[in-house]
Amino acid sequence: MTALISTLAERKDEFHHHLLLAQALEERLFEGDVTSIGEIALTVRHLRTIKSGLIVHLYNVVEALMSRTMEEVGGAVKDAPPTTWSIETLKEWLRFSAQIGLDGTEESRLAMIHKVALKLLQMEPIGDLRFKKPSGTWSDKVISRFSQRLNVNLLLAPEIAEKIKKDVKYGDRTPLEFLAERRNAIAHGRRSFEDGAVDLSLKDIEELANVTMGYMEHAIAAFQAFVDEKRYLAATSDVLEITSNV
Repeated sequence: MTALISTLAERKDEFHHHLLLAQALEERLFEGDVTSIGEIALTVRHLRTIKSGLIVHLYNVVEALMSRTMEEVGGAVKDAPPTTWSIETLKEWLRFSAQIGLDGTEESRLAMIHKVALKLLQMEPIGDLRFKKPSGTWSDKVISRFSQRLNVNLLLAPEIAEKIKKDVKYGDRTPLEFLAERRNAIAHGRRSFEDGAVDLSLKDIEELANVTMGYMEHAIAAFQAFVDEKRYLAATSDVLEITSNV
């Protein structure tokens, strides 16, 4: 799971350099200096586009980290026999497996159940183990929902809980919910790249980034503890009961 920490550090550094570019451009425009690249004179319109890019970039950090987290957790779980998995882990694996190859017919459902049964009985290898992402764009609420499904202890420290609570400046959303909604508005064309972040200053975006990165660092630590402490496994007594009934 140390790969997650490295990924976060790399993404934070990339975003920081993106932000520095925007800040440098804003400073030159504020001072009234003529700034150009070749024959293109840079204006506030270019700055607005960069600001929208920062919002998309910041959300991409969240999505990339959660995608990597799901891969890392899946890889750890795969190394343990299915008979040792906790109920929560088994349910989440089944949740993903149940959506594969179904067309609604009785035969397709039977084929899926048969395939899953063979894997659980260890008559076939698990293969690439994956979990199903909760519906919705990644936000603190969706991450919390996923952690609850797997029984990951994502208890927030008071200072983090205070920073990510709903705020009127985010439209009565949490910062990460606001980020997800605004990213979707830009990515899906409800807002153009020129007006996607026109209501946000670079200071606002930097503050949003600091809160987001802080929350993601906490979330990663929780999932890392889940793997390091093998919480995806059932208690020994539960495993004995299951195996004795097989």
